[in-house]
Amino acid sequence: FQPNLLYGKTAVFDGDSIGQGSSADGNWAKVIGPMNHMDWHNHSIGGGTITAELYYSSGSPRHWVSRYIDTIHNNYPTIDYLIFEGGTNDADLLGSAGLGELDLTDFSGNYDDTNFTGAMESLFFKATSYYPTAKIGYIVAQKMGAGTATQINRRSFFLRAIEVCKKWGIPFIDLWDGSPLNPKLKCFYDSSLDAQGNRDTGKAYIDGQHLTATGYAIVSSKIEAWMRTL
Repeated sequence: FQPNLLYGKTAVFDGDSIGQGSSADGNWAKVIGPMNHMDWHNHSIGGGTITAELYYSSGSPRHWVSRYIDTIHNNYPTIDYLIFEGGTNDADLLGSAGLGELDLTDFSGNYDDTNFTGAMESLFFKATSYYPTAKIGYIVAQKMGAGTATQINRRSFFLRAIEVCKKWGIPFIDLWDGSPLNPKLKCFYDSSLDAQGNRDTGKAYIDGQHLTATGYAIVSSKIEAWMRTL
């Protein structure tokens, strides 16, 4: 007999549209939380960025994960699991110029959260300070975007995120390299079909980026198993 380490625990998730999912397709929090009878809360919002001070064309602020950690701490002073995701929108909006520099010796907490690296550092500094006993982790999302240049740019941001995770001792799961999902493979995504067509045929993506319920089922099993190791 092996006890369920997740059973009844409190978990908070935050990220962008990949973490948020949709009413039609769900998300990984909605799969993992109820399955393990967790007190779970998903604050992921589509269009969100790890980096602060990024805005929509209308001028409205995006969901800044690096700063929303303050709100999470105010709402949930005590939690067991804190799981982050994000970086895709950062890569698309910032490009390589917004990646920032990583200083492996700087643990001061004084970071510029308007570049991606500084925002990741600020997020982990606050998270580890607010929740010294919680299980904190970061999800590298699955492959997204059929264009090679887009994938290369996004992967460069995720590789930096992994570097920051290693610096701060934050466990991560790399779905980009660690799951079979790839929108370039027709078994997972058919660009000739609309979103509903991809859902109906059991594909993993609705648009080459966002996941169907089938896609979430695939990655959720991996995330759940990983969370048990934290």
